[in-house]
Amino acid sequence: MFLRVALGILNALLAFLSADSIKDSIRDNDPTLTQSQVDSAFAVAVGVTVFFGLVFALLYVLLAIQVRKGKNWARIVTWVLAGLGVIGGLLGLLGNGTGLEKGLSVIILLVDAAIIVFLALKPSNEYFTSRRAPRH
Repeated sequence: MFLRVALGILNALLAFLSADSIKDSIRDNDPTLTQSQVDSAFAVAVGVTVFFGLVFALLYVLLAIQVRKGKNWARIVTWVLAGLGVIGGLLGLLGNGTGLEKGLSVIILLVDAAIIVFLALKPSNEYFTSRRAPRH
């Protein structure tokens, strides 16, 4: 889960580094936009990406801590977030982007899928069950 946080931050940084590519994509989608409108749309896109990237990073860190403590609710919330990440990753592959962006999206998608699988494996179930068992 901490790897997912690092990859999410890297993905947000990549948005800054690929500014020209993103602006070209905005321009291609609507050639009638002025440069000022393209710059504004880019700023909004990067702002949204950074905001949600930071929110998800914080959530994943907090969830990872709770998962480590054996909190089953955290495992369920993590499944939901990772599932949304897989869906978002698949949809992201359909969009425009550089090879590096698409490659990072595939890696993030695979990490999200691995999180789902690892939290569903028998050793994980046993761990979470043992943390719920009454202690004497």
